[in-house]
Amino acid sequence: MPVEVKGAIELRKALRAYAPDLAKLVTKEMGFALRPVAKAARGYAVGDSQILSNWRPKTNSQGTFPTYNAKAVDAGIGYKTSPSKSNTRGFRSLAKLFNKSAAGAIYETAGRKTPNSVFVQNLNNKAGGSMKGSQKMQGRVLYRAYEENQGKAQDGVLRAIEQARVRLNKRSKVVN
Repeated sequence: MPVEVKGAIELRKALRAYAPDLAKLVTKEMGFALRPVAKAARGYAVGDSQILSNWRPKTNSQGTFPTYNAKAVDAGIGYKTSPSKSNTRGFRSLAKLFNKSAAGAIYETAGRKTPNSVFVQNLNNKAGGSMKGSQKMQGRVLYRAYEENQGKAQDGVLRAIEQARVRLNKRSKVVN
């Protein structure tokens, strides 16, 4: 669930300008919080042998539908600790988990809207992988790993920002 934190982007800009060592420390601590979720998500991605036979790469295929490649799906799962650009409503993310591969995104969300489709039933029978989460935050790989993390990643990111704020304030205290 998204959390609104005011002033975090400005804090990170101030850290880069006045305390680069703290800026690096914040990025490192945020990475420590997000890395376990990305690692668990890579473990939930199925291998090439467990996927549907029609979804595997074909030798003479010219189609545009993405084929499933387990190495590409694993490589596409990761995290970023840099703030994103503002969306249409002016919100930005401080850190994010992502799944870059098209086949990984299809496997992640297959069955969210049509759980009784033939593709989803075949996928569930062959590959398994339970859906976790609710509504738009429901999936088989990344959302599942985030749900099982029980908010520790989010708390870790917020804790890293708060600790950076405290450290920066301690450094900037003026003694008369």
